[in-house]
Amino acid sequence: MSALFTLICCLALPVAASASAGVAVVMTLNGAIGPASVRYLTRGLARAADQDARLVVLEIDTPGGLASSTQSIVRAILHSPVPVAGLVFPAGARAASAGTYILYACPVAAMSPATHLGAATPIAMGKSDTADPAARKRLSDAAASLRALATRYGRNVDWGAAAVHKGASLTAAEAQRMHVIDLVATSPEALILALDGRRVRVGDGWQTLKTADLTVERDPPGWQDQLLALIADPNVAYLLLLIGFYGIVFELAGPGLILPGTVGAISLILALFALQALPIDYAGLGLMLLGIGLMVGETFVAGFGVLGLGGVVAFTAGSLLLFDTHDIRVSLPMIGGTAAISAGFFLWLIGRLIRLRRRGAVTGREAILGAQGVVTEDFTGHGHIHLHGELWQANCNLPLRRDQRVRVVAIDGLELTVTPEEN
Repeated sequence: MSALFTLICCLALPVAASASAGVAVVMTLNGAIGPASVRYLTRGLARAADQDARLVVLEIDTPGGLASSTQSIVRAILHSPVPVAGLVFPAGARAASAGTYILYACPVAAMSPATHLGAATPIAMGKSDTADPAARKRLSDAAASLRALATRYGRNVDWGAAAVHKGASLTAAEAQRMHVIDLVATSPEALILALDGRRVRVGDGWQTLKTADLTVERDPPGWQDQLLALIADPNVAYLLLLIGFYGIVFELAGPGLILPGTVGAISLILALFALQALPIDYAGLGLMLLGIGLMVGETFVAGFGVLGLGGVVAFTAGSLLLFDTHDIRVSLPMIGGTAAISAGFFLWLIGRLIRLRRRGAVTGREAILGAQGVVTEDFTGHGHIHLHGELWQANCNLPLRRDQRVRVVAIDGLELTVTPEEN
């Protein structure tokens, strides 16, 4: 019995040791910062907290991104109960623009050799005029944000202001020498070992890190995060929304085509998946839907372009108002191009309608009266003529010869009254 108890204890010791050692979660923030980055990071930090991780190492390699998404990530890091160590990694990586704010927000800021950070001047999408009052406000706000983060962690406050106002950048060695970052590490594993015993600020308090025996677990972006990163670009989401609406409209207009409906449904679902992560202005979305409805209505109602052109105006206004933040916009060339194509289509449609009204009737009673036919046989009184590719009964009080041309002057049921054409 004692031998069995000893065996159980021996088997349990490694498990207990592993549990007490704890876990360090390594996450990767790669590419432009956007809604997909926020979704991935916030969920990853929540999972790390749920599994009682001791440390989260955030690998950073980004050229920048959206200000609204950057602010969300900064808030998530500042409120995380698990300490976050930001590491610009691997060699050749950068924490430019938005990446600088994220690195500053981490309780531990580190860089690998041959990496750089900086160039943190905020630029509104489609604008770069720093003399604009709104641009000056963004500069002041961004500089204050970096100063607050630098003060919180005892880092270089002045350089943060220079990164915003002058677009300054630093290499890893320069950043360590100027106290912009805390240390240089060659890899996440090396950073974890170097942080053992280090006291860092987490939330409203301080923690002493114990990282010597941590088990490293990687938490890379999932396929949903990668898909969202691809389609959450405002221009891509906008195009998917248009393809979705028009695809379904064409399918309803011509049931059985299948392809427009299939492509439209897939595009619309992807657009809704992207838009749920973007700050949507519902007034703008409503104007877009109204514009599309008016343009579709033009194809069914002979409004001579009034509905269509009104739809183009509503659609363009909705496109400009679709997103309710200054750093997320559908590009003006794309909106202008879409509006121009729609307007061109309806101008062409109006021209076609005007030409159709000027044309004579091609079917029915109106098309037969006054039409010219050819006599098929010699007759006086009743006989037959060829008219519009058909054989008709005809009557005429004058004698007619075969192949003589005649003109229809009256219709009585299925019999035509004709008179000979003068040569």
